[in-house]
Formats: sequence, structure tokens, C-alpha cells
Amino acid sequence: MKMCKRSVLSASVLLILAGCNSGGGSSDSNATTPVTLSVSDAPLDGVSEVVVTYNKVAFLPLDGSSPLLFDVYKTDEDGNYVDENGAPLPDGDDPLPLSVNLLDFQGSDSKSLLDDQDIPTGNYKLCLFAHDGDHPTYPSYVKETGNGNQIPLTVKGNGKCPQGVGEFENTGTLYFNDTFTVNDQNNDYVAEFDLRRGLKEDSGEYTIQRTSVMLINTVTTGEIEGDVSLATYNGCETDTTSGNGFAHAVYLYEGNVAKADMGTFAGTGNTAPVAAANVVTEDNGLTYEYEFGFVAPGTYSVGYTCTANDDSEEGIVVGENFSIYTSQSGLSVAAGSEVDANL
Repeated sequence: MKMCKRSVLSASVLLILAGCNSGGGSSDSNATTPVTLSVSDAPLDGVSEVVVTYNKVAFLPLDGSSPLLFDVYKTDEDGNYVDENGAPLPDGDDPLPLSVNLLDFQGSDSKSLLDDQDIPTGNYKLCLFAHDGDHPTYPSYVKETGNGNQIPLTVKGNGKCPQGVGEFENTGTLYFNDTFTVNDQNNDYVAEFDLRRGLKEDSGEYTIQRTSVMLINTVTTGEIEGDVSLATYNGCETDTTSGNGFAHAVYLYEGNVAKADMGTFAGTGNTAPVAAANVVTEDNGLTYEYEFGFVAPGTYSVGYTCTANDDSEEGIVVGENFSIYTSQSGLSVAAGSEVDANL
């Protein structure tokens, strides 16, 4: 069963693109190929919705030709425009921008922004545009668990989209500066949001940092998934002292890493994780599972914790002790593989 995933491509979730080239390339205007671009996420503690409204995607060719700018609209499975309830849009009505609750698309699930759009083959960079929380129509927002408060969400990119595309009012720009290749075979890309790392709250507003969003060609990746036994799950809470409650997660480390060397996002320990996946249940606690989707080929290790809520890039929660409870090391991932690692 596909549950909670993080993209894992290189040292900090992050930067290996399928067909990635470090130098510029030329696109052949006479050869086009279908490209699919989707978005996906992994879950986060304390929020029930993270809704991002997309309106445009720009492909930036490295051969000097003009950027390709596409509008992103809300459609059904057949590509027909629909209203907020999914009903066919009446003739003459303007299509709606696409609002996506990222928490609805986890594991190997993703939501298409462009589906089989013909694009010339070649090397590109990418801009993805999303409404800010102050947009007058269809703003992005976060809904908090418990109180149900809806808080504005702003996407923090790198300013304007280059090559003359520019910016749009009340809209954030996610600029992917790493070159990727649209080839004549496999082009199924996902913009993967790492919310545990990149979703920040400050002064009544949430932001998503550009550095927490990565572009991945899913064709070249594998998966790591597994069960967390009831004995492990319950034992962690029994054996761990926490005044802050518990949050169960599995951390992913690049390489063959021993449990004693597994560190935190806060920077403690010998080896920092590259991603984290929540441990979840769909049968009221009879079984628990986790999954990392879109993992680049290589060797990895996983460590289970029930104190993930005490760890963040800002530091360990004051007065709390984060720890890895159990682990598996030396997991080999190949393109298209599904690696089981039960804990």
C-alpha cells in the first residue's frame, strides 16, 4: 500500500535529475515528445491541509529559443475544464486555476499539472508559479489541525522567472535552476514538496521555501517501503520519555549508516537524514506503514523514531530528546525497484 513518501535524490533530498546535464544543450525544434509534470508531497505534523494554487508552468530552453509558457487549469481525467465541484464548466466560463491539497497526494500518488504536453526535446530549466496567500482569488493556504484555522501560505522562490518570463502579481515563483532533459523516451516529472523541511510558520503566515521543492523524473527512481510492527510502535512510546507527545516517522539516510551514526535534521549526529516519512495506519492502529517514493538508485539506511516532532532544521525542541529507536542499513535501490524494509 502506498503511503507517505519523500523524494530522495542525493544528499539532501535532492538534486539528481533524470537525464540531468551540467552544461547547456540544444533542443531540436523538429522533434517533440510528451511530457507529464505533477506535484506530490509527504505529510506533516500539525496541519490537515496544505493547499497550493498553481496557474502557470514555464519551460526554459537552454538553446536560446523562446520559453514555453503553459496555463494550469482545473480539469477532469479527460482534460475537460471543470468547476470547483468537478462538474463540467459551462460554455463561456473562464477555466479555474488548479488548487491542490498536497496532503492528498502522498506515497507514489501525484497530481498532474500538465499531462502529455508535447515539448521539443532538449535541455531545460523550469519555473512553477503558485498563488500567494494574499491572492484575491484562490489563494494558497494551510489549515491547522485542531483549531481549523486557515492561514495564508506564500511560496518563496528566487524572484522573477528568467529569460523574460518575469513574474505575476500575488504569485510566487519556484525556479528550478538545475538543468533537466526532455528526451525522446521517458519524461514523467514530479515537483516533490518536502513539507517537514520547508513549511515554516512565522507571524501568522506560512511559507514554503524553494529549497524544499525538487524536480524528479520518476522513471529513474525506486521506492523503499515497509511495516512498523506493533511491538516496535508501542515499545518506542513506552521506552521513550517525551513531554511533547509523540510523532512517528522513519528517517532516510544515504549510504550504509549504523543506528549510532544516524543524525537529525537539526544537525546533531554523524550523518544527517535526506528525508523523513510519517508512519501511518489505515486500519485504526492494527498495522502501521511508511514509504519513500522516488528514491534515486544507491545505498540507503532507515531509522525509526517516535519523537520526530522534536526535530527540525531550526533545532531540537528545548527540553526534549530526539532519538532513533530502531533501524535497517545497507538497502540497495535500483530504478523501478521496490525495497521492503520492515522495522
